[in-house]
Amino acid sequence: MRIFQLAIVYLLLTVGIAIGQQLTLKLTPSSNIGKRKEYIISKVLDSRVQKSVGLVYDSERNKLTASFDGKLAEQAKLFYNSRITTSQNTTYNILVKVYNLDLKEIYQANQRGYKGEIQLSLGFFVQGEGSPVHLVDFNGKANYGRPANQLGNVQTSVERLFENSWNYFDAWFSSQASTNRTLAKTVKLNILDPVLPSNKDTVFYDPKRPLTWDDFSDTPDPTSSFNASIFSSLSIEGNAEIVAGEIIQTILIKVYMLPDQSWVKNADDYASNHEQKHFDLTRIAADRMIHTLNNADLEPTLFEATLNDIYLDSYREMNKLQELYDGQTRNGLNRDVQARWNQIIKESLAGNWEKLDQLLETNN
Repeated sequence: MRIFQLAIVYLLLTVGIAIGQQLTLKLTPSSNIGKRKEYIISKVLDSRVQKSVGLVYDSERNKLTASFDGKLAEQAKLFYNSRITTSQNTTYNILVKVYNLDLKEIYQANQRGYKGEIQLSLGFFVQGEGSPVHLVDFNGKANYGRPANQLGNVQTSVERLFENSWNYFDAWFSSQASTNRTLAKTVKLNILDPVLPSNKDTVFYDPKRPLTWDDFSDTPDPTSSFNASIFSSLSIEGNAEIVAGEIIQTILIKVYMLPDQSWVKNADDYASNHEQKHFDLTRIAADRMIHTLNNADLEPTLFEATLNDIYLDSYREMNKLQELYDGQTRNGLNRDVQARWNQIIKESLAGNWEKLDQLLETNN
């Protein structure tokens, strides 16, 4: 009876964690002190279609299904994070997606054992305000050989693959953290608003250089009831670079008018003032846009969309101001209202937008 019991114990030790027709795999967290990192694995998603890992064989060549018994995501998260020590500087939440984990074994008669190969495919993503953003993929494999009556190499090889995937990601992260745009922590704007040199095609706004009638070179529209027309607008352009993990976004502001789309019929000083004020309103819209940009809360993953929204809002406000100005002054014919707008524009150019805000709010 005692000999029989010893035989049972030996069988259990040999098979390891094989139970019935299944081999249950497990990822064991590290007992060592983790390395201090700027990231943590916040979630692991098991995206595999086939949840079993593959088939292995016992000493009698019976098939055993190898799997994590539905606990791969949970165990992988603990496995990765046991290698990490978080700190106050931990700023990145990393999502890991398990795409594939596949095991295949073949019997080698001359070795009286099995040769196996395990393949692992993962994706690493950074989580933020929006959808997770892809960083890098890991594709690796591990080969092993084992005696027919021992299954321990299967477990060891799976853990080695996951260890390799973490080492791969950690090395990638260390090399990319300060230069990869996706990993940028903050956004800084470098706004450039110089007085640009004008030419015959484009007149850029210059407070020291008022418009002249020579800047209106288009042929007047004979069907128009207006005495003059000016085409003025604002634009932004720029580029971004990554410096020490921060996105530096340079923005060049342009306020301009186009002579070949601007015209006059009867040139006089009063009409010149009215058209100059149109140009001034474009400048004011640019000033207000710069103020909004300087006070914007910019997220690294969404800042471009935010900048685009700010520009479009400013462009619409510019058009609204031009419409209000022409509508209330009746294109300059109402001299009293024109005088009031002259004062509003003067104050607004100096940075006092109180009356302008009241006009916009009243006519919203």
